[in-house]
Amino acid sequence: MNRREALAAGAAALGLPWLSSTNSAPTGRHELRIGDEEINDLRATALDLDAIDQRFGGDRLWRSARKHLLWVHHLIDQGSYTDAVGQELQGLAGELTTSLGWFCYDADQQAEARVYFSEALNTAMLAGNAILATRTLSNMARQSVDLGKPREAVRFAQIAQGHAAKWQAPARVSALLAIREAQGYAHMGNEVACSTAIKRAWQQFGRGISDRDPDWVGFLNEAELTCLEGMCRLDLGQHKRSVRLLERSAALQDIEHSRNRGMCLARLSYAAVQDRDLDRTVAAAQESLRLIQGGMTSTRNKQQLVLVRDSLAPFHKSPEVRHTAELLTANIA
Repeated sequence: MNRREALAAGAAALGLPWLSSTNSAPTGRHELRIGDEEINDLRATALDLDAIDQRFGGDRLWRSARKHLLWVHHLIDQGSYTDAVGQELQGLAGELTTSLGWFCYDADQQAEARVYFSEALNTAMLAGNAILATRTLSNMARQSVDLGKPREAVRFAQIAQGHAAKWQAPARVSALLAIREAQGYAHMGNEVACSTAIKRAWQQFGRGISDRDPDWVGFLNEAELTCLEGMCRLDLGQHKRSVRLLERSAALQDIEHSRNRGMCLARLSYAAVQDRDLDRTVAAAQESLRLIQGGMTSTRNKQQLVLVRDSLAPFHKSPEVRHTAELLTANIA
């Protein structure tokens, strides 16, 4: 099942017409009564959107997520509900807003992503929602690295750790925030601070899962944390170490996290070419490209493969390298 079919099937199963490409929030005058059943449906759809992102990426998903968010705001403004349900709706709106920011980030809609992240953070602050603030600041830290603002990334990660302490966040959340901090330090070239943060991430990760783990930290499995460390080592110029970590991560990752595996393979390919390991470069690049050809859409992944393609220029005497560069040009550039 491809991304479009998966999204349509999910919308049909839940009876959520606003996720279709032809419908928007209804504007009729009939009363919209919102109770626990409706809240459960809305939350299930939000979780489905996050799951689809993990497998297929955010390039087309952000439009459907935006419609879902508009519908939730419509219910907040026009619906009839109890105070408790109203709080649930406001919380869902905040979670959807930070998810939408992430989908835009993955689709390289960076200005839009920052707007949604800022809106989600403002919602969290006004509501005193430390969990939403923690998640949003973690997202903002990752984006800041890609925007070339590593000091900002470290600051966001550290502020997120302060919010995490307010709700006594479980270890998996602490691991995520530590590796986000490490990514900022790696981009700054601060090897000591980066390695310290990586060590803290693995220590927290080693404490295991908890029934208090929020859904948004479920992606941080061993494969993903290994990949994120590998990315840090790559940014620090530790190419051989990065190759070992990224290769291990790609072997560990499952199909439900295909977008992350594709990104890992693209990073592996780039690390390998820096290490002048052309066989590994070609194999990883072609495997990452096959995921894209199979329906995984992530502009971040494609941008990383463009870097790989460009880095292959000095090695074009090799027929296999030249063929790989041509494949990348034909499919992503």
